[in-house]
This record gives sequence, C-alpha cells and structure tokens, in this order.
Amino acid sequence: MRRPSFTIEQLRSFVAVAEHGHVSRAAASLFLTQAAVTQQVRNFERALGLQLLERDGRGVRLTDAGRSMADACRAALRAVEVVDDSALAMKELESGSLHLGASPTCATYYLPPHLAEFSRRYPGVKLTVTVEPSAELNRQVLAGALDCALIEGAPDAQLVHFELARDELVLVAHRDHPLSHMRQVKPADLVHHRYLGRGPQWSAERTVRDMIGDAYDQVEVLNLGHPEYVRAAAVAGLGFAALSKRAVASEIHTGLLRRLPIRPLLRSITAVRRADRGGPSQEAFWDLLTRGAVAASTRISADGYAAGG
Repeated sequence: MRRPSFTIEQLRSFVAVAEHGHVSRAAASLFLTQAAVTQQVRNFERALGLQLLERDGRGVRLTDAGRSMADACRAALRAVEVVDDSALAMKELESGSLHLGASPTCATYYLPPHLAEFSRRYPGVKLTVTVEPSAELNRQVLAGALDCALIEGAPDAQLVHFELARDELVLVAHRDHPLSHMRQVKPADLVHHRYLGRGPQWSAERTVRDMIGDAYDQVEVLNLGHPEYVRAAAVAGLGFAALSKRAVASEIHTGLLRRLPIRPLLRSITAVRRADRGGPSQEAFWDLLTRGAVAASTRISADGYAAGG
C-alpha cells in the first residue's frame, strides 16, 4: 500500500477550514495560528495535486474537488478516532458495548455465567442480548449485527466457531402420561402420542429427529416455539417432549416429569463470530469464552453418546 504523502494534522486543518469557511475561525478551533493552518492546507493541496479551497470575499469556499475530499477526510479522521478509542478501551475497557446473541437454551443455561464474569471484570461495557433460533443468530453474526453468539445448531461455514459445552437432550413426559409407565419405549410407541415441539425453524428439532427416527414424521405435533413453552406444556401433561436435561432437572427430581427410556443425545453448544478482528469488548469476551471452553472440556465424560447437530 502506498504511503500517504500528507499528515493527519493537514487533514484536521483542511476539515476545520471546510467546516468553518474561514481560516481564522478554523485556527481558533484548533488552537493554532492562522499562518499555521494556512500552511497545513497549502501543503495538503500540494501533496494531493488538487486545489481544494478558493477565496470567497473575506472567507474561503470549497472547490468541487474540495467538497469530495472533505467527506473522505472526515471519514479518515473518524477512523483515526476509532483507533484512539480502541487503544484506550484495550487498556482499561472502561466503556464500550457488546452485542451478543443466544438461542433460548444457551441464553438460559450457558451464557449467563460467562456474561456475569465479563460484567464483573468490565462493568463499564454496555451489554445487549438477542434471543433467537440458531439459524437467525448465524445470519445476524455474519451480517455484523451481533458481535458473537452461542447457538445449539450447526454454525455457518463462514463463521469462526468452537464448541463451548455439550447439552444433553432427553425425552420427558408427565408422570401420569401413558409413556411414563412403560419400561421400554421404542420410537414406534411414540406415534400414538402427541409430540410437543418447537417448530421447524429451531435447530433442536433436527436432533429430535435423530433420536426417534421415522416416528418424528408420524407423530401428532403441537409446535409451541420457545422451549420454555414446551416445558410448561409437558408439565401440564399435554404430551411428550425433548428438552435440555438442565431445563427439566427440577421436575425430574421431584417426579413431576419422567425421563423416557430412549437414548438421549448430546448436542454441541457452539460459540460463533466473524473471522475479522472485532472491537476490544468483543475480543475480551471471546477470550473469556475460549478459556471457559477449555475448562468445560475437562468435565465432559466419555459417555459414548453421539453429538447432535
């Protein structure tokens, strides 16, 4: 890349004159002498080989080239400000913002501990969390609307990703449900009962299809969207459901819900982000997640279950 033949000071002087329409006012705003600003602008014009200003009575006005260059110079100065802000933030992270995404299960059970630790370390960073299905989170991260996200489904191939944890998906039903009284439950037995699902846009449904095979396409389905609605419907006895073991641990412990004797599946909880380097808040949070994944990997037992998508 060719090295610029002008300086940041020349850019600042030119933009100040362009905004004030007068050299002396521009000089006052920059706390410089009028002669210094005039010299900076002349050197800038000489470096570009363009006339940017012309006399207009007692002031100056932009030429056509000057108007075009003024916008480019403002953008360049803003980029310099971002560098300064980023450097300061990297030192202290006293301010800034972090825009995260999470699927419902991730938002409930996997994101909060990391978010709490990040907030303790960097209380000045403003946090926002968007809760959506995994496919929508992939799209928003790729588009740059979110800094990073935790998802249950497959990551977009264009995103950087790593497995943060494993989530166990189990089939459950109310203790009074007919399936709860069966010692053995085969997928064929499920077709006679209502399945409480999320809907085709939710990645967990692909894992459920892997669990129960052809029965998935034969059962009566009541789609409820958010997994919390699915859990509430299962507790009410409306049918059987596939839910994160963490989501129903209390109900299983009290006996209100019973696990059906069908092999559960482990599905990946995955962190995703764009490949390009982000802002200091994003990089600090990603570093925290990475170290969390290393710690979590030591707790995963070799139980032989297949990982769900």
